[in-house]
Order: sequence, then C-alpha cells, then structure tokens
Amino acid sequence: MNIKFHHVVFFVIILLLTAAIALNRDGRLLGMTLGGRNSGETQTEWTAADGSRLISTEELAKDVLGFGGNVPLHIYMREGHVVRVEALDNYETPPFFTQVARDILPAWNGLTADEALKKEVAAVSGATISSRAVIENFRRGMEYARGTVAARESGLPGPRTLAAFATALCGLLLPFFIKSAKYRFIQLLANTAVLGFWSGSFLSLSLLTNIAANGVKTWSAALALPLIFAAFIMPFLGKKGHYCSWMCPLGSLQELLNRLPVPKINIPASAVKWLEYLREAVWLAMMMLMWLGVGFGLMDYELFSAFLFRQAVPPVLALAAVFFALSLVTPRPYCRFLCPTGTLIRFAQGDCACAATAPRALKLFLAASFVAAPLWIIAGAFV
Repeated sequence: MNIKFHHVVFFVIILLLTAAIALNRDGRLLGMTLGGRNSGETQTEWTAADGSRLISTEELAKDVLGFGGNVPLHIYMREGHVVRVEALDNYETPPFFTQVARDILPAWNGLTADEALKKEVAAVSGATISSRAVIENFRRGMEYARGTVAARESGLPGPRTLAAFATALCGLLLPFFIKSAKYRFIQLLANTAVLGFWSGSFLSLSLLTNIAANGVKTWSAALALPLIFAAFIMPFLGKKGHYCSWMCPLGSLQELLNRLPVPKINIPASAVKWLEYLREAVWLAMMMLMWLGVGFGLMDYELFSAFLFRQAVPPVLALAAVFFALSLVTPRPYCRFLCPTGTLIRFAQGDCACAATAPRALKLFLAASFVAAPLWIIAGAFV
C-alpha cells in the first residue's frame, strides 16, 4: 500500500465514520431522512391536555438549524395569547442552550401573535447561533398561529461572521505567500481573538456531526467549509496539519502561551509516545460509544467551548485552565495529548500512532472494524 492509497483509505473510513455517527444521532444524512427513520410527517397543531392550543415548529422550521441541528419548539396559546414556550429535545451544547432557554423562551409569555412578532428579542451572548435558531422557530410558529405564511429571512452574514470568514481565508491561503515569523504571530492572534473568543468558529466533533447530518444550510456551517478544506483536503496537496497549525484557535492560543518567557520542561520521548496512545484511546472510545448510539454528549466537552466561557460548563473551564497552564511549559499539550477532533483529522491523513506500531493482525482487525461498523449503521438506515 503506497502512501497516497493509504491516505485515501483512511479518509474514506473517516467519511463513513462521520456519516454513521450522524445517522445514529439524528437519523439524517446531509439533511435527508433515510429509510423509515423518523420520516413521517409531524403534526403541527393540536389541543394540549390543559386545553391550550399547542403549535409545534418541527415541520414549520425543519430547515432552521442551530449549532447542533434543529431546535424545535412547542408553543402553548390560550385565547390568542402565548402561555408558554417549551424547547423539544435537541443536540445543542447543553450549558449554552440552558441559558438560551432560560433567557429567551419566557420573553413572549402573555403576548398575542402580532405582539410577539413585533417584539425584538436579543440573542444570548456566546450562544448566538442557538439563540437565532430559537427565535426563528418561534417566528415561524407565530406566523402559523395568525394564519400567514412565514417569510424566510435572508440570513445575511453579519460583521462577526464576515470577520471570521476573512480570518479563516487568511489562514488558509496566506501562509503559502508570506514566509514571516511576524505574520505567523499576527495570524495566531487573529485565530485566537476572531475565530475563538469573538465568533466561536472552529472544527469540533459536534460541528462535523451537525454538517454530516444536516448539510450546509446556515452561514455558521458555511464558515466551516474553509476549515474543513484545510483539515481534510489540504493533506492531499502535501500540506498535512495545515488546519491545526495555521487555523485552529485552540492550537493558536496554546502556541501563543508557549511563547511567553517561562522555563520549559522536556517530556521524554517514551512518555510522549504513551501520551499519544492515550489520546488515540480516548478518541477511539468516544467513536465506539457513538457507533453504539450513546455518548453523544461527550462531544460537548471538547475544550473549544472554553472560548465561549460565559456558557461553558465548569469541568471544561477547569480542564482548559490546566492545559493553558501546561502550554506555558510545553508546546500545544492539548493538541498532542488529548484533542479528539485533532485525532480524527490525523486519522483521516493516515497518521495513527497505534496503527503504526501495532502487529499486522491487529491492524487488519482495526481496519475491518472501522469499515464494517459504519457500513452496518448506514445500511441499517435503509431498512
């Protein structure tokens, strides 16, 4: 097996793996419901047990996506006024969505459909994508309630999204034309500030699963395209690790911290090897759980959400603090020793430390498992 063919095989395995996880979680692939899984029409209106008029936005807003997919609502109305709004099950990051539900959903209580449509409700800072999806779901429900067709919003990108696009494109293209340590420092700062803290734009297992399940229907998903190109296509052009090195905000912040004048430590090569095995073992365990249809919530505990620190859960913030402190004394510790998304990207490139040193029989077993399990899940979607 030559290197190029080896790379293609691993890349195809990752495509199958991501598709299988999306089907296991959402029952959809690129926005299409396959086979008989949740493919029936959903009722839009009925009378609730308490006598309220209940409107569901599952069908009304099935094209509206948050960060993790659809965010349908149940809207309860009595005598033409909103009684309460409830969020149905979704795959938004729990700590972010909890604040969205707490701050936004009660804002329409007591209003008529006309009053609710006129009311301006602000998105929750740090959870803008989820907030906008909830607001648009409610708007569709109110348009239905008053008997008019919901007009689709243009959804043009705002300054934050445009700045993130520009930063991502700079990281994708400029390193080939500008060979300067000063430029690299500026790009690292921009990645951290714009892609990280300002816009929250980065590749993660959650985002990749969302795109695999729903396709590219929002600007937040479209923003991921240059990041995905850098992570998975650039390696075919001889530029392995381009995303992690030049575009990832978490890697950029770790590198900036490592540049501070703090005494460094030298980790022995043997310890580095075992830590890399640990990183791959963590990733493999997550993949196996999601193959089995459980453990999807683990994706929300990647450290990327620490950039949105107002909504990040305490364990993520604590773990981020540990790795940022380690970054002062050793280069990119999270990237090298834990990052599940980085491991998936490396695996797609054919760079797997365990496979490189494993016996031939174990390699064949791992390869067969990585192909057979996703194919079994995908085939099951058509049954």
